[in-house]
Amino acid sequence: MKVQSTKYDDAIAELEKQGLTVRLHSRENNTWHITDGGRYTGYIASGDELVELKRTDNLNIRGIKSLG
Repeated sequence: MKVQSTKYDDAIAELEKQGLTVRLHSRENNTWHITDGGRYTGYIASGDELVELKRTDNLNIRGIKSLG
């Protein structure tokens, strides 16, 4: 079975390449939980926000923190 890729895959892959942990937070809301090493810390961002950060070349933990 072939897995369908989404427009968010490149952004998720970029964050993981930076050493961040990315997990799906809510499939219904298309939100992602991103952590930079802390067990109980992290940030929630929508897939569209991640794509926009990638488009503006600001896809990193500081860019994600600025969403909040």
